[in-house]
Amino acid sequence: MKRESGYQMKNIMRKKQLPQTMNEFDQVVKGNSLSKDAWRRLKKNKMAVISVIIVSIYILLAICAPILPIYPYDEIVLDHQNLKPSFSKTSGELMFEKRLADLYTQAWRQGRLTLSEEQNAILETWIDKNQATKVWDYMYVEGNRQLESGTFTFNTAENRTVNNLKSKIATDLQITVDTIWTTDPQTGKKLNVEKLSTEEIVNLYATMVGNTPQQVITQYTVEIEQQILKQIKSESTGLTEAEYQSLLQADLAGFSQKERDNLTKDNVFSKIAAIAKDIAASDLKTAATDATAEFPLNKEIQIKDSLSASVKATKMHERRYYLGTDYVGRDMLSRIIYGGQVSIAIGFIGTLTSVLIGVVLGALAGYLGGKVDYFIMRVVDIMYGLPYMLLVIIAMAIFGRNILNLFFALAIISWLTISRMVRGQIMSLKNQEFIEAARSMGASTPRIIFRHLVPNSLSVIIVFSTLRIPSFIMTESFLSFLGLGVQAPYASWGSLVGNGVGGMTLYPWKLFYPALAMTIFLFAMNFLGDGLRDAFDPQSKNQL
Repeated sequence: MKRESGYQMKNIMRKKQLPQTMNEFDQVVKGNSLSKDAWRRLKKNKMAVISVIIVSIYILLAICAPILPIYPYDEIVLDHQNLKPSFSKTSGELMFEKRLADLYTQAWRQGRLTLSEEQNAILETWIDKNQATKVWDYMYVEGNRQLESGTFTFNTAENRTVNNLKSKIATDLQITVDTIWTTDPQTGKKLNVEKLSTEEIVNLYATMVGNTPQQVITQYTVEIEQQILKQIKSESTGLTEAEYQSLLQADLAGFSQKERDNLTKDNVFSKIAAIAKDIAASDLKTAATDATAEFPLNKEIQIKDSLSASVKATKMHERRYYLGTDYVGRDMLSRIIYGGQVSIAIGFIGTLTSVLIGVVLGALAGYLGGKVDYFIMRVVDIMYGLPYMLLVIIAMAIFGRNILNLFFALAIISWLTISRMVRGQIMSLKNQEFIEAARSMGASTPRIIFRHLVPNSLSVIIVFSTLRIPSFIMTESFLSFLGLGVQAPYASWGSLVGNGVGGMTLYPWKLFYPALAMTIFLFAMNFLGDGLRDAFDPQSKNQL
């Protein structure tokens, strides 16, 4: 009975409501936090809410890029160079239209396809204005009209060209090697060749081509050296051959044995995959002309006695490029999505790194003061006096042009403003009562800074970080536009815009779509930053 009465008493205590705070009008005063209050005001800002949705979609696309049903961003199809965007036509149909327009234009220049004086004047005007796409579009429509009416016919060579193109469009296959297998002669177990060691892959390839493993290693060592030398010559021009060789030896000396083995393994495996593609293309040639064959076609082919490969074949010219292709036939939609992956990563990682550096140094300077504050702020003043972009370019030139070095170069220069902001915020808080209480209870300096002061400055840090992301993306875009940022085969919005500028009059989609994708994201981030600034600003409580 006593135990039951104890339980009943506990339940009564649980159900009993805690005393509520009342104001002078006997109204319940509900507690509120800065984050809840900021979120309430942010929801009333429609542009900020729309921006959150847009940024979320961009980030989701960037994260899910590898599993999206899009073509590989680095896959080159030379037959599909500079195809215009289309939602209804396949790449084969666009190729055929492009070739017909070219044949009609040539026939017009030769005088075999006749037009009126007014039509000729219009075409000449377009040519003078460098509007070749209008000429091709017009000649395609006019040429087809005259071909159907019988006023124009192709000659023998042109007919042969048209027929060969039709056959090519109907029969060309795109072969993708999914997995290459080797069968263990002792156990009969199938092993994935890509997961074998470097020595095993070299021995396997040497047996295929009838060479010794040492000959294969020597051959690919030379090929790797030539690739590195070519990259050095592209990055550093105007040097003598002796200087190029010196740089080559310096680069080779920096490679560990593991890196050398990985390079050799990748090169040898790519050769085995190329042989598998050639064999698959020969075996599946009859399937391409078979009207009953269903594509994509998955098949396992035999390369050698114990070597086989799982391949996937698709009709190459049945692809659809919704945003067109670039100058080597790569899908612009895929490159924009993967370019967004790189640009957004640079924006977020660069901002996170610079904010971490700036917060730590700014907090130390603001709380400790004295010589620490003087030293850190003088370093900030000196770096402020140096040209920002020049420092980034110098850093890229010293450390090399790759994505990781680009992150580093942007981050080490971009922490100056946030350090000053955090320093000012810490200086305004360090003499508050709650900090005095923490000191009197024996809290250490790191605990006071990072458990009390920095969390109370998060509103300023969050707003600044949101506004810095577009700045990082713009800086990277500028560097890529100059050729100092992301290097092929990788892409960013800046590199895509830079590649599209050269042919913007002939192929405007190569410039327009990457620029549009970047512009929408930058506007969304700026609107979101403005919304967060208004939401976290106590002075704007009654503004929304």
